[in-house]
Amino acid sequence: MIGTESSHDEPVSMHPLAADEGQIPADYDVTTADVREDVTAQTHAVMPDPVIPVTPAPVQTAPVKEHDVSMKEIAQMVGAMVFVFGFAALGLHAISYAGY
Repeated sequence: MIGTESSHDEPVSMHPLAADEGQIPADYDVTTADVREDVTAQTHAVMPDPVIPVTPAPVQTAPVKEHDVSMKEIAQMVGAMVFVFGFAALGLHAISYAGY
């Protein structure tokens, strides 16, 4: 871009009123702390502090049974065993039919 006044390396101002250069004070310097304070103040103005309910005693939970097995799991296990024994019987039948 030779001959133009635009540059990709030109610094960009972070001031909210940066649309017109006359609005920014000459000694204004934006730091991360300034931006963080502005965002924190705006957030606290919009959102109230969270309310955390406090109970007088901890809530009791149901005891967990580690070895509790449901009927669905038993049915799946029985089905898997029937499947394996069926293939074993089919293989033994094929071996005996072939004459080995």
